[in-house]
Amino acid sequence: MSDEAANKGPHDIGGEPAGPIDTTDHGMNYWEKQANALRSVLSMSGVVRLDELRRAAEGLGERYAGLAYFEVTTSALRTLLLEKGLVTETELAAKMAEIRARFSVPDEMESPIKARGGR
Repeated sequence: MSDEAANKGPHDIGGEPAGPIDTTDHGMNYWEKQANALRSVLSMSGVVRLDELRRAAEGLGERYAGLAYFEVTTSALRTLLLEKGLVTETELAAKMAEIRARFSVPDEMESPIKARGGR
């Protein structure tokens, strides 16, 4: 048997060198609390299931490793809501533009936090 696992996904990091683990509780940002609440409500109401959420998260491919926990979760939720037809790309883009304009929030790619490589 090969040392390379068949069908290894971006989430399969067991045994990989990772360095020290930061165990400090950093709390949750406001948007992370909202994202967590949204995931909880969608899960409890049966709109999304844990196995679907995991599949969508694992389907992020190379993006997975570069995202923080709640970014993975919200990206997976986005995928599922689009797949299920509960929201369209057009509706999502319009709502995101409306919120960015209302709060002067930069586009994700223009975010100074993303530019620094931080959370």
